[in-house]
Amino acid sequence: MDVAQLGEMITQILGWSIGGMIALVLARYAYKVIAPFDVEKELVGDRNSAVGASKGMFLIAAGIILHGLVAGERMASSLWMDIVLVGGLYLLGLMMLWVGRLMLVALTSYDFNKQIHIEDNLAVGLIEGSYFIAFAVIIHGVL
Repeated sequence: MDVAQLGEMITQILGWSIGGMIALVLARYAYKVIAPFDVEKELVGDRNSAVGASKGMFLIAAGIILHGLVAGERMASSLWMDIVLVGGLYLLGLMMLWVGRLMLVALTSYDFNKQIHIEDNLAVGLIEGSYFIAFAVIIHGVL
């Protein structure tokens, strides 16, 4: 490995690492959008552990989807096209997590949102979070 190859490798590692951090920040905002309540108030003000578990596992799910996108072969001929493609597919993956949540809430026999938001039911928060992770693993497999 010569100096040029080492420099290119370091640049790619730094670029994808910074991109990954940006992707996880984007996932934080995506969770705020899909949650039918004020996430910050629930976490900071009410110390709602059910919301904390769900949000934390949503971020893990977002990381799993991102891994599926960046691992392996490049998808485009240029780095910029690869970044655009990965970004678009990542947003699609986050949207699919939202659709999955809608399905989970619709198919549940009890008031799912009330159990997480008002009742602070940690078990339901863990179910939702586990669903996010399981669905992300399926999405990862497709990628």
